[in-house]
Amino acid sequence: MKAFQFSLERMRGYKNQVLDGEKNILAALRKQLADLEGKISRLLAFQKERQEVFLSRQREGVTMGEANEFRFCLENARLQLDSLYEEREALNQAVEAQRQVVIVASQEVASLDKLEEKQLEEYQYLEARDREKTILEQVTVGLSRRQPTG
Repeated sequence: MKAFQFSLERMRGYKNQVLDGEKNILAALRKQLADLEGKISRLLAFQKERQEVFLSRQREGVTMGEANEFRFCLENARLQLDSLYEEREALNQAVEAQRQVVIVASQEVASLDKLEEKQLEEYQYLEARDREKTILEQVTVGLSRRQPTG
């Protein structure tokens, strides 16, 4: 009997390549999300620091021009944060959508793996049956040679 070969090996190879590509896309999206989170954290820290400086300067006495500068800076930071939050929400949705694509691709590869398993089991069963048949034939031939001829 010839050696076992999975009939859909090329298909599984292709599906694995697709899966790897989709995983790379997901990793890139997650990195973008992490970078965005870093920007948000830095901007929040900047905003907090500017608020503390503004409050400190208010206690000391601040000019109207300086107060307007602080307000403009804080308002600008708030607007940037709003924009970053919207971007984060869109990126979270993209990550989730890509995660679903990866899950589907993983399931396709897993189904091909299970199919290979079943084919291998069937091959091993048929191979064992052939061995049994061969052994039975050898035993039968051996027994027929031992019997005295008439």
